[in-house]
Amino acid sequence: MQHGPSKRPATAHHVPAWTTLLGIALFALALWWLHHVLGQYRWQDIVVRLRAIPGTALVAAALLAVAGYGCLTLYELLGVRFAGARMPYYKIALISFMAYAVGHNVGLNAVSGGAIRFRAYSGQGLRPKQIATVVAFGSITFGLGAAFLLGLSLIENGRLSGRLLHLDPHLVVAAGAALLCSVFVYFVLAFMRRESLQFGPFVVPVLKPHVAFAQIGVACGDLLCTAAALYWLLPRGSGIGFTAFAGLYLIAITAGVVSSVPGGVGVFESVLFLLMPSVPPDRLLGSLLAYRAIYYLVPFTVALAMLGAHEVWVHRGSMERMLRFGRAWLVAVAPRAAALAVFGAGAVLLFSGATPDIGRHFTLLRHFVPLPVLEFSHLLGSAVGVALLVIAHGLYRRLSTAWWLTMWLLAAGAVLSLLKGFDYQDALVMVAVGAVLLLARSRFPRRASLLEQRFSVRWVVALVIVLATTAWLVAFSYRHVPYANDLWWEFALRAEAPRSLRALLLAVILAAVYGLWRVLRPAVPLVSAPTESDLERVETILRSTGDTTANLALLGDKNLLFNEAHSAFLMYQVAGGSWIAMGDPIGPVAEREPLAWRFVELCDDMAASPVFYQVTPENLSIYIDLGLRLTKLGEEALVDLAAFSLEGAVRSDLRQAHRRAERDGARFRVIPRDAVASVMPRLREISDEWLAERSGEKGFSLGYFDPSYLRRFDCAVVERDGLIVAFANLWSAGEREELSVDLMRYGDTAPKSVIDYLLVECMTWGHRAGYRRFNLGMAPLAGLEVHPLAPAWHKVGRLVQRYGEEFYHFEGLRKFKEKFEPLWRPRYLAAPGGLSMAGALLDATNLISGGPRRVAGREPGTGEEARKE
Repeated sequence: MQHGPSKRPATAHHVPAWTTLLGIALFALALWWLHHVLGQYRWQDIVVRLRAIPGTALVAAALLAVAGYGCLTLYELLGVRFAGARMPYYKIALISFMAYAVGHNVGLNAVSGGAIRFRAYSGQGLRPKQIATVVAFGSITFGLGAAFLLGLSLIENGRLSGRLLHLDPHLVVAAGAALLCSVFVYFVLAFMRRESLQFGPFVVPVLKPHVAFAQIGVACGDLLCTAAALYWLLPRGSGIGFTAFAGLYLIAITAGVVSSVPGGVGVFESVLFLLMPSVPPDRLLGSLLAYRAIYYLVPFTVALAMLGAHEVWVHRGSMERMLRFGRAWLVAVAPRAAALAVFGAGAVLLFSGATPDIGRHFTLLRHFVPLPVLEFSHLLGSAVGVALLVIAHGLYRRLSTAWWLTMWLLAAGAVLSLLKGFDYQDALVMVAVGAVLLLARSRFPRRASLLEQRFSVRWVVALVIVLATTAWLVAFSYRHVPYANDLWWEFALRAEAPRSLRALLLAVILAAVYGLWRVLRPAVPLVSAPTESDLERVETILRSTGDTTANLALLGDKNLLFNEAHSAFLMYQVAGGSWIAMGDPIGPVAEREPLAWRFVELCDDMAASPVFYQVTPENLSIYIDLGLRLTKLGEEALVDLAAFSLEGAVRSDLRQAHRRAERDGARFRVIPRDAVASVMPRLREISDEWLAERSGEKGFSLGYFDPSYLRRFDCAVVERDGLIVAFANLWSAGEREELSVDLMRYGDTAPKSVIDYLLVECMTWGHRAGYRRFNLGMAPLAGLEVHPLAPAWHKVGRLVQRYGEEFYHFEGLRKFKEKFEPLWRPRYLAAPGGLSMAGALLDATNLISGGPRRVAGREPGTGEEARKE
């Protein structure tokens, strides 16, 4: 599916809350059903069944899984071609494998895998619209294949399927026919329709017939391979043919996808238990565990191994072409993959503590480890597991502190696994994850506080699911052990049930205490108004930035949020239910995203909406990662000072205005900042004259008259007969990177064309001083799309631009700046989506204008409002 032409950047995908609640409910229902079905079996019975699977069946299942992932790369290839992009197959295959390996384990493949595709394909030059098309194409291809195969299976095995589904066979056959009809309609559209389908703002291109056939072919190949992989692992004598089993498999896999539970864990298994009553549950669960390991866990482990290999190559130097591509892509997904791996390691420790040891480990261990050490190690192992579940989120945020704590916890987990029962498998998992983290150390540079991190709803749900699964494993593994209160105080070498109960209790207590602390801790207070030392730090940071708008921080009217090293800052004010940051975080590139995250977390603590006003295109990826939606506000005018002159027919009006002002006696000079105080009384007189004819001072994105503020800048003045009649304070950024003006005011005796004259002279002075460009400020609502399929905000903005000209000269302001032949750079608003976006726009407007009553009373087109809004 393709969206209509729009230049609006892609935003993070928002998952509705009801899908999360549905996933929790379905997982709980699946857990209850598994407990009911497997109640008569012991954990040892299932492990024995798992070990009884023949080696040939495991090899065949592995080969079929490889073939299935190969078909998934063809999904991706067709999607990329359909989106109009061209890439080598090996690049597409790498992206496909990594995206599906992560998506299959995390759940919501279109979201989790889609995020990885966005990272990877963006680096290859694909536009967000094309990437969305690839993701949607894959989902549609899967749906086509599932509908086609399930329809055939239901029709061919109507009587058997009806008995298993407890439905009338005729109804089952009708359902199969309906599925095949839907596929047939898809082919009819491919053969007969030549124009794209349009549904509101969405445009769906119609495929060519050969592409539709290819979709069916690769989807059927994928689903048949994965179904055959599980079919090979089923115990002999299951009493079901492959065709019938494939239909049941498709029903189960669809239920897992719809449930939104990560990997469909529990839901997929429960559906198969329900549909295959003839297979003993303990034997079926052994087959399902083997299938999970082959098709889910092994590919994910291979993906982590690729990550480790990438980091090794980074330190060894040059690589071949494909490996260079892999390095660039893996760098983007390393924190996410590491976070998932650490989360999995925590789950392994909890699950290990909840299940009995069925080998001879205790016999070997009792001669070397005292019983108190064994008991204490079991408890601490579960505590470390909970800590890893929590700290894994810090790795997702790329926090340095989280990396160090994780390394220590993994080392402790490996030692404790050996001490509590010589669980060398668990210890190897800890070591392997630690090795990957060690190689990826450079990907965790952020120094933000680990204690202040905010957990997403999905992360909390995943943590609750792991704890619930641990509790179920304890209840299931020791179902045949009679419960008694004395069980909690039983300490013996073979007292595994009491040991697991105590470990579960400790894990739940630690998670509950941490959750209560998060809920009941005091809210972070508002940052106070900046001190003089804060403003001095700001001046130091401004010398390294290329955006003159950052000088607004020196007004002293905004809260300042510094990073821990005080090398970067963010300025903001509070309006209504929004905390509105003015511009991007200012400082080194590496410090901007952590500071933006800290601001969003602070807003979350205060139940406020985070808003970033007038952000630049260079930093849009930050706000995409924050999950904010981007809306174009307008475009700012940048004049190349090296090419600026008054010559040529285009600038004839500007040239005439400049000469007219000179004939009227206008003279220009720049007063150094140290001497501004001596002319401050005259500047105030001019400002008062200017304000007398207007609605008063504005704020936030505009400066206002404040002597302490003006003394921080050089001041450009226009004199007439030796008396100052107009002035503008000069903003500078970087090492003579950019020059601009903020307050630009004139008195009653100023020449008529004083604004043109002042700006021309400032640009000429800046060119002589070695500045690269001059920023004329933003033209609101400039550059909005006029296409019928443009976003709704663009359409509203065009209406405001057309019918609001009486109150604000939108077109006039744009034409005024066009006289200088600038380059136009867009500015955006980043805010939460939905109604929060409208609220953010209203809060920002009120903040700038001083209240809704003053919005309509503005007289733009002169002074600083003509320069920047």
